Amino acid sequence: MNTFGMRFLERLAFLFILSLLVGCAEPFDQEVIHTIDDGTWSYEEPLVFDFNIDDTSAVYTFFMDIDHSIDYPFQNLYTKIQTTYPDTEVKQDVLSFELCDNFGLWQGKCRGDLCKVRVPLQTKARFKATGSYQLSFEQYTRRDSLSGLRQLALRVVKEEGF
Repeated sequence: MNTFGMRFLERLAFLFILSLLVGCAEPFDQEVIHTIDDGTWSYEEPLVFDFNIDDTSAVYTFFMDIDHSIDYPFQNLYTKIQTTYPDTEVKQDVLSFELCDNFGLWQGKCRGDLCKVRVPLQTKARFKATGSYQLSFEQYTRRDSLSGLRQLALRVVKEEGF
């Protein structure tokens, strides 16, 4: 094969690999990330996630990604969640994120002393109104300062075809 043919094949292979990498990127429409200073989350520091809904005919899926150390002292993370709607209506609930399975093994992916777990918050969610929404999470454990948490990230996906 001549030099031109080799360069063409190299470029073609490069474009193929590039398209695979781009195609594997996670398709989040919105994401809000909070890094927890010093890995300690206190009662007085709610994590506030703002997001927008622009299409009431669409269906949305919400995920929470939680990064924690293997030294996190519990199998789950209790939170108090407050949802604020565009019309200023507020709803509250308590939510537990399960970080371990029934055998005490960390869920998600762990590398070294850090783990990341993705928890679906809500699937196939529909909204009555467009506008700005807010989710506020407070840590709701028996400790006023909870160590071992690194980051919480809200990720929103607008589903197609519903």
